[in-house]
Amino acid sequence: MATKFTVRQALEAVNGKYCGPEEALDKNVISVTTDSRQAGEGCLFAAIKGERTDGHKYMAAAAEKGAVCCICEEKSETDCPQIIVESTVRALQLLAAWYRKSLNVKVIGITGSVGKTTCKEVVASVLGVKYKVHKTKGNFNNELGLPLTLLSMEPDTEAAVIEMGMSAFGEMELLSSIARPDMCVITNIGYSHMEILGSQEGIFKAKCEIFKYMEPDAPAFLNGDDPFLQRVDRKNLKFFGFSDGNDPHVKKFTDKGFEGTEGVIEANGEELKFKVTIPGRHVLYAVLAAVGVGLELGLTRDEILRGVAAAGTISGRVNLIKKGGLTVIDDCYNAAPASMMAGLELLSRAEGDTVAILGDMGELGPEAPELHARVGVCAAEKKIGLLVAVGELSEHMYNACVKAGGRALYFRTKEELLDKLTKLLPKNGAVLVKASHFMEFNLIVEKCIE
Repeated sequence: MATKFTVRQALEAVNGKYCGPEEALDKNVISVTTDSRQAGEGCLFAAIKGERTDGHKYMAAAAEKGAVCCICEEKSETDCPQIIVESTVRALQLLAAWYRKSLNVKVIGITGSVGKTTCKEVVASVLGVKYKVHKTKGNFNNELGLPLTLLSMEPDTEAAVIEMGMSAFGEMELLSSIARPDMCVITNIGYSHMEILGSQEGIFKAKCEIFKYMEPDAPAFLNGDDPFLQRVDRKNLKFFGFSDGNDPHVKKFTDKGFEGTEGVIEANGEELKFKVTIPGRHVLYAVLAAVGVGLELGLTRDEILRGVAAAGTISGRVNLIKKGGLTVIDDCYNAAPASMMAGLELLSRAEGDTVAILGDMGELGPEAPELHARVGVCAAEKKIGLLVAVGELSEHMYNACVKAGGRALYFRTKEELLDKLTKLLPKNGAVLVKASHFMEFNLIVEKCIE
């Protein structure tokens, strides 16, 4: 890995107090980590006080593995040079903001209520055809994850596709101040975090904080089919969607179920015949956003189409796992009403028996019972063979499904389901596994495929 900066530059960026030999200030930093197990030669170790452990306990261990410096809130007895700050998390934010500004890189910020990760993957795949691309890995999209994502960029990165998540007012503004997006994509305005933000209007305002640290004429790619995003008032708006008023927009498409989708997109008056292997109609919004970003950054039509065709997904995000005659749709990382219904739409296209194992969706506020009930009705309308609802809120899902004529079972806890899961799985067909992250439905996926 190449040198990112020196200890001296890190000290100046975070405005901390230095403890260590003068000559160590000119040592090179090639990586930054908060996990001493990942420390290595030339790394900068950031000691964070967490709920379960205190990173300050592992400064000596990081030093033994080759750390050239530690950022910390308390001085340690280790001989490793230390930069002492009031808040290690805030120091990482300041360091990431400085590092981002030091690079000649185009930053594309991706946010929205649902579909951020898929959009990030497709946009990165398209840009990767022409540029050296860095992208957010896993769920590193919050006040700590985003700085670590930026700090893991190599100095010769040409384009960074950065997922930006938030759950309260002010968080997106903070992330924008660190990442300074050159352009952004907003996928939609849904119901996630309504318990905290109060309403979709509140969610809309919170997402639009991304514009705070963008240039006034920086391109913003917005879902033009979303009524909230249609109200954004700023320069250089570029709307994508299914309706003809958007550019780019989908002219026609064929949903091939688990094999993906193919069709025609019109962009800048030109038709592009595309094929994407990620299943589900909803992925076309990510494709449209990627087309728009690709054109903005100078990719040719053929380059864009190659990137779209090569795009894939990740574990927990519409990840198809085969086990004999059973296909497990591992979409368990997170959930919102819109993504639940998109998952049911995909499942309904499967051959053989279909089972939807769905759990609670978090942070939906007072409307949570009704929103869970809508998912249950959707399962009945899509003629899913069996809905397995799990969790306190999902009882509303179960009741609504049965009332609408669907077949359903209810389990109050994941553990109750796991005891009986094997008997509920079809030998030939498909099972969808989806819930909010706190439900830990990855354990259900593991049980399905063991």
